[in-house]
Amino acid sequence: MKVNTINNNQLIFLGTGGGRFTVFNQLRKSGGIWFILNNKLFAIDPGPGALIEAIKHKLYPNKLSGIFLSHRHLDHCSDINAVIESMTEGGHKKRGVVLAPKEATEIDPVILKYNRKNFTLINTEEFAEYQIDSVKISTKKRHQHTTETYGAVFEYENHSFAYIPDTAYFDELTELYKSEIVIMNTVFCKPRSGFKHLSAMDVYRFLDGFKPKLLIITHFGLSFLKQKPWEVAKQISKETGCRVVAAYDGMVVDL
Repeated sequence: MKVNTINNNQLIFLGTGGGRFTVFNQLRKSGGIWFILNNKLFAIDPGPGALIEAIKHKLYPNKLSGIFLSHRHLDHCSDINAVIESMTEGGHKKRGVVLAPKEATEIDPVILKYNRKNFTLINTEEFAEYQIDSVKISTKKRHQHTTETYGAVFEYENHSFAYIPDTAYFDELTELYKSEIVIMNTVFCKPRSGFKHLSAMDVYRFLDGFKPKLLIITHFGLSFLKQKPWEVAKQISKETGCRVVAAYDGMVVDL
């Protein structure tokens, strides 16, 4: 499914793979989630293949208003320099805003220094709000992950969605990410000890406290793919009464 215009409010899943084996064998694509609000184009977590998949879907990076990077792991950030350079048309135009944690830009930087003069870089913090082309981006509590990681709620007028990137489950998730549409990175089907990632079982825990109109699971690891995420989502929907869908590569959701 391709997007032919940026005149709508939409989510576009340029990749739904998560974890090393899925991503680096490209069992699912890994271009991140791109979205359109207020007729403005944004990118979330441009992982491997983001630039290629964006062009395939007629989402041109030189139209980007901003990029949100949740954290510095390669499955989320490996294409960020290519997308930034395309956003700035090879550095010929200074444009766009990149929101990224300090660990991703200062401690173990994933954005090349020569690229930085061509856009506005803002280090995200806990419980902060940012405005980019009238789109409000509200970051939440630092996640329980192996590097500095933030999720966010993205809003424009009556359109909004929440993005929960990689983390171990913690009780505040339900309160932090209340939105009509919630996107949850669920690498595992069943919890795995020692890994700071969400599982399908955590979706049940989240829905015990809050039921959005739509919850989208994505970022599937190899073991989850073997369990057929679309079937797992169907079962969660049946048992909770909340609409839960498993994202697929190229999926478009109207906001």
